Amino acid sequence: MSRGKGKAWEAVCNNSRDAMQQNGLCSWLRMHPPVLIKPDGKAIFTGKGPPDWILLHKGTSILGDDKDSRKSPWRTKNIKRHQVKAFELHEKNGGIACILLRMDDYSRWMIPWKELRKLGDKGTLEIQCGILVDKKTGEPIGKKWDEKEAINKKTKMSQMIPYDWLTPLLSIDP
Repeated sequence: MSRGKGKAWEAVCNNSRDAMQQNGLCSWLRMHPPVLIKPDGKAIFTGKGPPDWILLHKGTSILGDDKDSRKSPWRTKNIKRHQVKAFELHEKNGGIACILLRMDDYSRWMIPWKELRKLGDKGTLEIQCGILVDKKTGEPIGKKWDEKEAINKKTKMSQMIPYDWLTPLLSIDP
């Protein structure tokens, strides 16, 4: 989890994944940077952190990172080089990688790595007419995500799953 501005957004995303896990839709784990606990009890980071989380859904492994944009446009250089390497390796081994992005207008977007990869580290994304687009080409990128109705397996009652990003991710053609 980031130590800065994206902390609130990551909490929203973690709550979304927690809700999906409670409803039996996935199993997921947070991932943290490597830390060394010194004899005085203080922790120090010993390396670069991985993407924020990994999730398993019906045999599909998904690696992701939550990004928060304080202003538009959002630049792809905000994806750290070591995260790019992790995304590439995960997809090379049959998984899916994605970014969950909140733009400055608070719209929420799921962007598969296979789409972001094409932009490199010089890409910029912005909202145009309610759609997330590559600023250079005007081409739409990613999918917007909101709430989804689901049946709670324990209570058998209908409930809204906040911020469903999993359905749009899995509906994208391979």
